[in-house]
Amino acid sequence: MESKHPVERAIPDVPDAIAEMIDLSTDMLWRYLSDRDGLSVSATLVLNRLNRQGPMRLTALASAEGVSQSGMTQLVQRMEGQGLLERSTDPDDGRASLVMIGETGRRFCDARTNRWRQRIAELLPAVCRDDQTALWLATQVVVRILGQMTTAADRQAQVGAELTG
Repeated sequence: MESKHPVERAIPDVPDAIAEMIDLSTDMLWRYLSDRDGLSVSATLVLNRLNRQGPMRLTALASAEGVSQSGMTQLVQRMEGQGLLERSTDPDDGRASLVMIGETGRRFCDARTNRWRQRIAELLPAVCRDDQTALWLATQVVVRILGQMTTAADRQAQVGAELTG
């Protein structure tokens, strides 16, 4: 007997619908929301991860981002020089350090979020009220689900790195 548990069996159209949503969201992000404010994609992704997950060891950050430790070291050093990141001693191991968002990095993330909110608010009048309500309701579910999928992807990447490392 085939299991119908949602974790074990995906509904066929779901991957297509999610891929289309991500494609449209990516276009909106890069074409209309992004200021291309001088940060590389790698630096932006590191800021996002540290903002979401909190301080991390450099080795764990490199593994999570799928880059070499030396590459991550160089990126973190550049971002430290810009005030975006800081390092502190790991309380669990005084020999190791943790990478975290610095004050400039926090202000950058906050300013970016505020710009996005403002630009989205400028675009929303083109959408009827009922669709705005439906979009708000959908985001309540989508944010939670994308969080679960991101966590699963991070776990898969970590397992893959452990198998190849």
